[in-house]
Amino acid sequence: MPTKYLTSIPVETQNALKLGFGRSKQKDPPPEAAPETLVANRLKELCGDDVDLYGAMSRLMFLDPKRITIPLELVLGEARDYESHGNKLRAEVGYRIAGGISLYKGDVNGVNEYFSKAAFFAGDSHPEYRFILKRSSEAVAIARKYYEEFSALTA
Repeated sequence: MPTKYLTSIPVETQNALKLGFGRSKQKDPPPEAAPETLVANRLKELCGDDVDLYGAMSRLMFLDPKRITIPLELVLGEARDYESHGNKLRAEVGYRIAGGISLYKGDVNGVNEYFSKAAFFAGDSHPEYRFILKRSSEAVAIARKYYEEFSALTA
């Protein structure tokens, strides 16, 4: 912009117009870590350098177990109903939820049973089921430690 057109505008405004914007960019305060981030980071720490285990656990665990409001027996009943009626997708989801509840309860047998059924219905679309099945004892041990710390944190 030629300066001859800016002569009637105050100098501060001229300088701002020459730079393109009137103010310098305001810096945002550093974001504080959200509770969800802290929880996910703790799960990552518990899994160590095992990216595959962390990926499977973060997809299949209930990160906030206080949100589990439905009893395991009801979830299983619904999953079996869906299975008997041929609704594979809902059966898979029901067994997936049952597997997640079993992880929370520390039940290795339940983890194996329910995630194997979920894997059966899912086929190859959810490899995390088969991964957890291969390492169910380790997954349950990590889940136990995670949930112990989580309950102590929220108590």
